[in-house]
Amino acid sequence: MSTTSTAAIASYVTDMSALEEHLEKALAGQLADIENDPVTTEALREVHGTIQRHIATLDALADRRKEAGQGIAENLKKAATAVLGAGAAAIDFVRTEKLPKNLRDDYTAVSMACIGYVMLHTTALSLGDAEVADVAHRHLQNHARNVMTLHNIIPAVVIRFLQEEGLPASANVLPTIAKNIESVWKGEDVPSADDVAFAGSRPS
Repeated sequence: MSTTSTAAIASYVTDMSALEEHLEKALAGQLADIENDPVTTEALREVHGTIQRHIATLDALADRRKEAGQGIAENLKKAATAVLGAGAAAIDFVRTEKLPKNLRDDYTAVSMACIGYVMLHTTALSLGDAEVADVAHRHLQNHARNVMTLHNIIPAVVIRFLQEEGLPASANVLPTIAKNIESVWKGEDVPSADDVAFAGSRPS
């Protein structure tokens, strides 16, 4: 593999390592602060465990590439302190934030990780690096599941927060929300607000 190809792959691996490190720290802090919410805690522990495994895999990859003299290891050493531009603000953990906003930021960061692994997979596969392409593919699959995990827990957390704020939020809508979210990801047609309003104005 040419030096140019190696550098291109190393750049994407570095970005993903930095993002996973930020995510791990954010979730670790959130888990330490969650109380009396076993469902959310279990879900976040699952996501957190996945991220820890990703970091271990990237570290092992760096070690192998260092031994092979391919130059990724040094980039990965710098990843923990890397700044990922505008996206960094979405994954910085602030203890004063309420849980719904923390979960929103988690979702943003996991979604960023998904497209990041798509880019890494594309780069590695197109440049003939099957090992990195396979790692990126597996990590993408994991984070796709993490996105759905967050989809499933965020509505209930939002409703509990609204109730704690004294608002008359009803948890009875949760099955409808789950159905609506599922229909969106399945690509089913959903009538727009304008369509619904127009249909309601038609004479019977």
